[in-house]
Amino acid sequence: MKNLTLLLCTALTVAVVAPVRAETSAEPVRASIEKALNASAAAWMAGDLDTFMQLYENAPTTRYINSSGVTEGYEAIKAKYAPRFKKGADMGKLSLQVLDAKELGSQYAFVVGRYTLHQADGSTATGITTLLFHKQGGRWLIANDHTS
Repeated sequence: MKNLTLLLCTALTVAVVAPVRAETSAEPVRASIEKALNASAAAWMAGDLDTFMQLYENAPTTRYINSSGVTEGYEAIKAKYAPRFKKGADMGKLSLQVLDAKELGSQYAFVVGRYTLHQADGSTATGITTLLFHKQGGRWLIANDHTS
């Protein structure tokens, strides 16, 4: 009877504790990605292309997809952004909101977000972005960015 009681207590502990671990394990990933996105937005607003690009995985397979097509490769993505980053230009106020973040194993995360850019001319651009993050060296980096 003692063994049965111990077995039931162990089973209940596992059943109660395991879901809590599963729920809380995703939170640090989301918080880490939100922090990285906020740093990237700050770099955008400062007109700092090099720091802005640090969020992207520096790989030839990194992709940026928008209404004008697919840009593949870190250097090509940087070149695509470069004309917008003019010294002294008002880049507007960019905010990025994480709507959903899901871990895909230990090395990848899929994020759905909303970007809002209040531009210097008074207009606002907003839309949805889906981001595939790849964890490298303890940092979450964008491997695939689809922004519409």
